Amino acid sequence: MTTGRFRNISDEYNISNTLLGKGATSLVRECIQRSSGAKYAVKTIDKTKASSHHILREVHTLSTVNHPNIIKMIDHYEDVDFVHIITEVYNGGDLYNVIVNSTTDRGCLPEDKAIEIIKSILETVNYLHKQDVVHRDIKPENVLIYTVKQHTYIKLIDFGLSRTHTLNDGYMTEMVGTAYYMSPGVLLGQYDRSCDLWAVGVVSYILLCGYPPFNGHCDHEIHSATKGGALVFDSAVWDNLSNASKEFISMMLCKDASRKSVSASTALLHSWFRPEQS
Repeated sequence: MTTGRFRNISDEYNISNTLLGKGATSLVRECIQRSSGAKYAVKTIDKTKASSHHILREVHTLSTVNHPNIIKMIDHYEDVDFVHIITEVYNGGDLYNVIVNSTTDRGCLPEDKAIEIIKSILETVNYLHKQDVVHRDIKPENVLIYTVKQHTYIKLIDFGLSRTHTLNDGYMTEMVGTAYYMSPGVLLGQYDRSCDLWAVGVVSYILLCGYPPFNGHCDHEIHSATKGGALVFDSAVWDNLSNASKEFISMMLCKDASRKSVSASTALLHSWFRPEQS
């Protein structure tokens, strides 16, 4: 037993065959609560593929956080083979699909739209860090996007790699995450909550130009580029973007010790989020 209680999800929910998402250890489908008819999403985690402490971290984190930009957990169930996490459902797609559908030779999203999205992600990270929670897997696939009255909103999902880590704790050492978004510290096995800020910097870069700042044909090449490669702003795309955008990304993806002074709260004060002053 992983979560401490066995319950049959089918007693209370009808699970649809409609697939909303799929990962290495889980899949997400629509479900309907029998008693109310309300529609939700259910993330079904295969216990043979996911470690018990990662499952527990996700359930614990989602049960304790409360922020409009974080997916809300409704309940959780466990049977012999799976843990099922019931959450709100959003059908607008994720940020990865937005990037794929928006990228051209001239770049990706309009700068004002990128600012809106990155500011929302940073506000979410700021909230998590104030709760001493580090996400450790911020990437476009884990950011759901939806629009209400021409305003874009986000929901951060997938807390399977999240963990509690205070400012007084020693460095984290697990090399976890997704290659493109892992900071040099993560790759070296010595990092703190700033790993989330590095990931936001990578997402910011991709949102503006459509490709990652540190690239390669395999994880090993991506890791090498992340640790030793220079941050490049190709003129074909970046000459059409503000200096503030490049300054912000350079701050977030700085590899020297000075970046330790950058927190989510200080990053939100950058002039890029005040375009009229940049």
